[in-house]
Amino acid sequence: RREAQAQAKAQSASPEAAPPSNPTTGNFRGLVLLIDFSDFPATISRQEVDDFCNKAGYTGFGNNGSAFDYFRDVSDGKLSYKNLVAAYYRAAHPRTYYTDPAISYGTRAQELIREALNSLVASGFAFSSLTADAGGYIKALSVFYAGVRSNAWSEGLWPHSWALATPYVLSATRRFSDYQITDLGNQLTLRTFCHENGHMVCDFPDLYDYDSVGVGLGVGHYSLMCYGGHDKNPTQVDAYLKH
Repeated sequence: RREAQAQAKAQSASPEAAPPSNPTTGNFRGLVLLIDFSDFPATISRQEVDDFCNKAGYTGFGNNGSAFDYFRDVSDGKLSYKNLVAAYYRAAHPRTYYTDPAISYGTRAQELIREALNSLVASGFAFSSLTADAGGYIKALSVFYAGVRSNAWSEGLWPHSWALATPYVLSATRRFSDYQITDLGNQLTLRTFCHENGHMVCDFPDLYDYDSVGVGLGVGHYSLMCYGGHDKNPTQVDAYLKH
C-alpha cells in the first residue's frame, strides 16, 4: 500500500486525491479465515471470533463492542458491516514453516492464505454473499492465525496488509486480492482489526506519517486511521473521513 501511494505521488505533481466520492453505506460483508497449526492449535473458538466481528453489544476480552458495532456507530447507522467467519483450517505444515525468516516477507503468508481458500472452495463454501467492488474484487479478507506472533518486523507471519501477488479467482465475478493477516494471540482487540478493515471496506487512507521517524505523528490518536486510541475502545474515524 505504501509503495502504491508513493508511486502515485511520484507520477503526479497534483495534490494527493481526496477520499472516494462514493459513500460506503448499506450492507457489506467480508470473510474471516481462521488458521491453526499442528504445533499451535487454536485456543480461541470460532464462535468467539464470530461474536467479536458481528455481535451487537459484544464485550469479550473487555472490548467496547464488536467490529459491527464500531462501523455502525461511526457511520451513524449508515454502514452495516459483518463478516462470514469460516471454520478453522489446519495448515499443511507446522507454523515454523510459515514463519521462516529466510523466506521473502509475505511469501509464506500468501501461500497459507491460498491453502485456506483452496480448502474452503473444496468444501463447497458459499462466497456469493461477500461484497465485491465493480471489478469483482471482494472488498475484505481478514486472516487470523493461532498463537502469538514470533517473527521480527517484516519477517514471516509478521502482521500486515497487502494484496495477493496474483488474484485468487473464484469465478468470473468474484476474486480475492486485498487482505490483512495477524496473529490471534491470547485475546481479540478492536483497534487494528477496524483500522485494516477501514482500508479494505471504506478505502480510507492511513493518516500517520510515512517519512522519517520523529518528523511528525500525523493526526495521532484523533482518528482510527492513525494511532486510533485504545486497543479495545478505539477512537472514531475522524470527521474528514466521515464526511
